[in-house]
Amino acid sequence: TTFPCPLVQKTTMRFASTVASLVLAAVPAAVSAEEVLGLHGSGTTNPSKCFWHIMEKLEEQIKIPTRLTYRAVGSGTGQKEFLGKVLDPEDPDSGFTEKAYNDFGAGDIPIPSADRDAYFAKGIEFVQLPFVLSAVTFFHNIPGVPASGDSQLQMTACLLARIFKRDITTWDHPDILAINPNLNVATDYPIFVGRRVKGSSSTYSITHYLRAQCPEEWEEEDTASTVDWHPDTKACDGSGPMTNCLKNNEGSIGYIDAAHGHENGLTEIRVRNGDGRYLTTVESGVAGVQQAATDLSAAPPTADGDFSDVAFYNMPGTNTWPISLVSYVYIRKDLSHMTDVRATSLVKAFATALFDPAYIGLCDRYGLLPVPEDLKKLSLAGLDMVDAGDAPEWKFEKDTMVGEGAGDYVISKKRRSFGLYEADRLADDVGPLAQEVRELKLQLAELRSVQGLSVNGAGGKAVRAALGATAVVAAAMGYLL
Repeated sequence: TTFPCPLVQKTTMRFASTVASLVLAAVPAAVSAEEVLGLHGSGTTNPSKCFWHIMEKLEEQIKIPTRLTYRAVGSGTGQKEFLGKVLDPEDPDSGFTEKAYNDFGAGDIPIPSADRDAYFAKGIEFVQLPFVLSAVTFFHNIPGVPASGDSQLQMTACLLARIFKRDITTWDHPDILAINPNLNVATDYPIFVGRRVKGSSSTYSITHYLRAQCPEEWEEEDTASTVDWHPDTKACDGSGPMTNCLKNNEGSIGYIDAAHGHENGLTEIRVRNGDGRYLTTVESGVAGVQQAATDLSAAPPTADGDFSDVAFYNMPGTNTWPISLVSYVYIRKDLSHMTDVRATSLVKAFATALFDPAYIGLCDRYGLLPVPEDLKKLSLAGLDMVDAGDAPEWKFEKDTMVGEGAGDYVISKKRRSFGLYEADRLADDVGPLAQEVRELKLQLAELRSVQGLSVNGAGGKAVRAALGATAVVAAAMGYLL
């Protein structure tokens, strides 16, 4: 096969050996018959890969059989399961069980003030530990519109609000064309609007952004994690379904965490930030996301306080990203409900790892950034409020601890598994491959946007060949990532 450009040829030829290596690395080890120590959490999908990676790293470094799991079910569900805001199926009239369904919860939104106050009044106290920052953004699927350059799609918060309210229903609306003079779409080209359903931190974030920048178009009552959406919008609940909604529907628009969107090759919209500048998360960069979280005046003094006013939307700064969000881990201060006493101290050790560069540093590849130092100190002090009872104390072996490092309750960086070692090593190869695929997709988008060029017209043979090669590479990258 003759490839239309060197990048396709290079990328296609490189992925095969990496796939084979990862398949070998993924073979599971035998499970010991010894009683397994378990720790289980649930909540937001945004940092799920981060959790899974750190959990597998801890399983590798702990001597005794240990299994850590995390269900990515959304912030709303994670909060309900953490608080026990679930009706007893055998006696639904009795109200919420208030029984914790997870050992810890996680969300990209703080627990509401009303819930916090009600539970604290009943003696059910907890801490909320902010541990990472990330970005949420809008993506589209308008064929032929490039992902970079002067013809990249850009939007104000007011235009986005009108689209999601269905006041604007076509891409050739005069107000859209006014700030996108190079947008070339068919007359009355319909806009497919994808949105989340259940309590979603992504919905919470984008609605707060719309309200902050365009209060005249977005009402306070629709600024929440759950919204009464227009019936003409389409339910795409979860990061995976939202990705599919965007990929499978031409003319679509939706919102998702930036890392997930770019990982799946979606095309980002340039949105206007607090200083009036249009930019993408790529252009804003790490510094832009972190800049949004410099004002911590709304944060409580302690981790068991009320975080409901902490928000980083439409903050000032030339490169500041306007939809930056903080992710929290929720842990009850009294862990006596946990059946295995060893797990009560393990949950504290796990949470401690979220603030250790050796562990949280694994998560930058997923678009997650450590919180500012002041929030880190607040969270670590909050862990001291958690009562693990008489559980064994877990220690971290970073430098060799002769004798003591061989103990059952030592998390040792000296202990490794070949599978995770190989996967971490190969991540260095996967990263450049993923970037090459993204660059290839940008080239193809530019090819499609050239006037008169189509898969069926002049130059179509080259485009079809490029598209076919891209499908092969993209499939491989989907497996690898």
